Amino acid sequence: MLRHKKFIRLPLIGMTIVGVVVALYLFAGKRSSKPGPASRIRKHTVKTSPQDALKYWTEEKMRKTKGVEMPRVNQVEPKKEQPRRSPDAE
Repeated sequence: MLRHKKFIRLPLIGMTIVGVVVALYLFAGKRSSKPGPASRIRKHTVKTSPQDALKYWTEEKMRKTKGVEMPRVNQVEPKKEQPRRSPDAE
């Protein structure tokens, strides 16, 4: 009977160790694959005052506007290079 418990305990310990190693591998992989700051966000300053913008966008102009369809990206192309940022882009 004692020998039976020993055979059960060893695989459980081994599976626990394998489980912990796999969990650490997945956790480390997920942490290292996080992207840095979003490089696709572009900033620019607007010199128009909010009051001028409110004067320009009348109710009639707002009614006549048409929505723009957003691009749909299902998969990133693996060999596509990111555009290089110019130093004065910010």
